[in-house]
Amino acid sequence: MATLTQQEYDDENFDDADFAGVTIDGIRFRDCTFRHCNFSEATLARCRFNDCEFIDCNLSLVRLTGSSFDAASFADCKMVGINWTRAHWPRVRLAKALSFRRCVLNDSTFFGLDLRECELVECRALDVDFTDANCTEADFRDTDLRDSVFARTRLAGANFIDACNYRIDIFTNDIKRARFSLPEAVALLESLDIDLQD
Repeated sequence: MATLTQQEYDDENFDDADFAGVTIDGIRFRDCTFRHCNFSEATLARCRFNDCEFIDCNLSLVRLTGSSFDAASFADCKMVGINWTRAHWPRVRLAKALSFRRCVLNDSTFFGLDLRECELVECRALDVDFTDANCTEADFRDTDLRDSVFARTRLAGANFIDACNYRIDIFTNDIKRARFSLPEAVALLESLDIDLQD
């Protein structure tokens, strides 16, 4: 089990560290890289992650109690069952948006959050709740969104090219200037209550 003895870490590399089930409280990480680290079922309480990278990490069922992620990026991570609404989201966003690439984000919630310009590229995002979220200019390219919920979601300018299995009601979500690709875009017609013939 890895231990953290400092309150602040700058430009540190954490490789193969095991934080499973532990509580990490009040620590600030800046420009740090986490590789092959296990955070499963850990509690991240009031931590700050500024410009940090998570690569091939397991963050499943992690509890985010008041922690912030400014310009954080996640690649090839397993991140199942996370309630992102428990993280700290500043009223004024100054940093770059979150980035998820080739991550598994199943059974998570982003209910009501500011996800403008967020990247969810080549991810598996099954049964994820985006209700009332602001996903303006978000990038969902090549992501599987089966059973994910878009309700009153702001999707203006969002990119759904090569995304699949999404169900988006065009009357209850703002999809102005959003980009979609065929044949998956046919799913947008479901909300029109029309009879499509082959």
